[in-house]
Amino acid sequence: MTSTQTRQTPTVGAVAPAAAAANAPAQDAAVTEAAVVEFLSTHNDFLERHAELLEQLQGGETPEGVTSLVERQVVALRARNNDLRDRLRTLIANAKANDRTFGRMRALTLALLDATDEASLDRALAASLVADFDADHARCFVSGWTPSADFAHLAGVKGVPPLATLFAQDEPTCAAYRPEEYGRVFPGASLDDPGSIALVPLPAFGGSATLAIGAADPNRFTPGLGTMFLTYLGEVLGRTLKRVVGPVS
Repeated sequence: MTSTQTRQTPTVGAVAPAAAAANAPAQDAAVTEAAVVEFLSTHNDFLERHAELLEQLQGGETPEGVTSLVERQVVALRARNNDLRDRLRTLIANAKANDRTFGRMRALTLALLDATDEASLDRALAASLVADFDADHARCFVSGWTPSADFAHLAGVKGVPPLATLFAQDEPTCAAYRPEEYGRVFPGASLDDPGSIALVPLPAFGGSATLAIGAADPNRFTPGLGTMFLTYLGEVLGRTLKRVVGPVS
């Protein structure tokens, strides 16, 4: 009896797994960096569960040698912490500066509230404005007014003002001025180089009045200086001037 050997032909189903295995590398190569980033961002513990990968993941070479991923993360975190620390220092410094300015403004406001006549108003400007605000000069100009005495910080203006724009300001302005201009605003001041002046209008006075604050340092009052406190000062001084001087015809 002759035995018949049956040759089995591989079916299509048997070939498919082999073909899929052969194509696997091509499919894996198609994985994008974005997909890897997305996977790692949603599986934060992946590198903890596969710590052996940290020894294989490396960054670019530096003069000290090869930098590992952990080292790169530490460097990035240190840089971020330094940046946050610098920002915090800036915020604290600004807060302290604003706190000092508020304290000085409070003292000046109280001094202005206590002023009962021209002489006490002049003293308040000298003590609480020039001395406390690191200014070299300060003078309040009132158009069409004649003071009762020759005051250092109160001046009446009749005719041409010392600056063409003295009474033309709608809001506080800061700028550098030539020595001769500075000297016209503050008689007796002698500068060899430009100084800086803040011009503060006093709208609450009801007439034409401007406070000029000067410094020999040309960078003391610059156009980029914040004017919030100057605006507040103009409002308070304008009301005080109206109460002390009264209407000017």
